[in-house]
Amino acid sequence: MRNPLVKGMVVAALAVPSLMLAAGPASATTDDIVTVANANLDHHACDANSTGAQGYNSSCTGAGGSPENWCADFASWVWAQAGFNVNGLTPAAGSFGQYGAGLHPDPHVGDAVVFNYNGNGYADHVAIVTAVNPDGTIESIGGNEVTNDPASSSVHHDGPYSGAVGDSSYWNMAISGYVSPAN
Repeated sequence: MRNPLVKGMVVAALAVPSLMLAAGPASATTDDIVTVANANLDHHACDANSTGAQGYNSSCTGAGGSPENWCADFASWVWAQAGFNVNGLTPAAGSFGQYGAGLHPDPHVGDAVVFNYNGNGYADHVAIVTAVNPDGTIESIGGNEVTNDPASSSVHHDGPYSGAVGDSSYWNMAISGYVSPAN
């Protein structure tokens, strides 16, 4: 005869790992974001990324299969690869301004820095903050940088440059704020 208590304990023991798996993204760290971003430096929109797949989200799905403006594709792909929730983000840089708790003024490593956000879902650019320096400057890695042509642009490291919200030396665009990734 089977002991019902033992059977219940087996079921409970099996249930715990599945709960732990469901909480997997909670173990994601901002260091993971920086590692993923760095692993893709100098890659282009349709190159093999650090996981071996092509491109970053929809970076290669523009008209005729050519790359689109892909800074938001890269930033959301990095967050997803690092284990963060990217629900609500789109290939538009402005979607970061409407993500999670929205924009805040203080940069943190792993945040997205949003440039020229108009408050209505449009922004000119987004990149990932990879360092916040003691002097208030930041460093970032962004996709679709270096040239104005999405096909020849690449993932690029920038900085240090002022991390203050407002006018920035970074491509002469204003920093509108920062968005933290959600678990």
